[in-house]
Amino acid sequence: MAFRCARVPLALLIASLACGSICWAEIAPVEYVDISPSVVMAENPNGSNLTCIALDDGLVFVDTGLVTEIAADFRTAMEERFKRSTKYLFLTHGHIDHIFAMAAFSDVKVVAASREKPLFEQQLATEWTEERKAAWSAIFPAFAEAFPTARPFLPSVWVEGQQTFGKGDSAVVFATTGGHTVGSSYAWFPSEGVLIGGDLVQVDKYPYFGDPTNDLSAWIDALKSWHEMEPTAVCPGHGRAVDKDYLRLEWEYFEQLVAALTKLKADGVPVEEAVVDASLPAAYWPDQAEPRWWKYCIASCYRSL
Repeated sequence: MAFRCARVPLALLIASLACGSICWAEIAPVEYVDISPSVVMAENPNGSNLTCIALDDGLVFVDTGLVTEIAADFRTAMEERFKRSTKYLFLTHGHIDHIFAMAAFSDVKVVAASREKPLFEQQLATEWTEERKAAWSAIFPAFAEAFPTARPFLPSVWVEGQQTFGKGDSAVVFATTGGHTVGSSYAWFPSEGVLIGGDLVQVDKYPYFGDPTNDLSAWIDALKSWHEMEPTAVCPGHGRAVDKDYLRLEWEYFEQLVAALTKLKADGVPVEEAVVDASLPAAYWPDQAEPRWWKYCIASCYRSL
């Protein structure tokens, strides 16, 4: 059975974001972290993380974050370090904080899941009203800085399911699982055991599962399948790199959440009481202020059961 989150009205979501008292990120320096001999992650508090994989015939970047200048600086640094040009940009999904800095890669092939194309088209058609910009700035303070130079565009390579780029030990797999969004995808670099999970892995923070196409069943399945692949390192969409054991924390939380919500619904508990019920599982992330969108995520999933 698929546990899909019901659609949250856009006006309600914008209002909840704009009124939130806690941000996912503060404006802070980006840290370049060596994950393996050929993989570097830019741990980025100003949007999503960016990751570079050095293949024999060129560099592959995964996601862009919000700020074009940050993405461009990371690209330049990696091209200088590995003495190779950039060949591809992979996008794990179409949320703005992962694609807004695409202008830094306008000269290379951009890869995404074909199932995600409607979300990309929706994001590119966004009317950036002052209200909407304020809502995004409430989540990511760097958004105001990012907006003037943001030039996102449609990917040029659409992948159905899975595709391998490169050859032999110098090859990376791009594959689609769904979960966080209908076309959520990941990159797998088997020769060094590195998995780049996009927002299917969000470390040390409240996980966002409020997208209208969110599917917790697919999300849980992806985490379990990755764990079986025994990666040596997992690069998340947000937060520090982790090992495979962190994946279990995520999927067990979601399983417990769905089980608790299913029982509450069977008992006829109203949604406004269900989202704060004591039976909901405890957080696996550190104590922090709750974002305003959190209860909307839980409520939308509750309604979909």
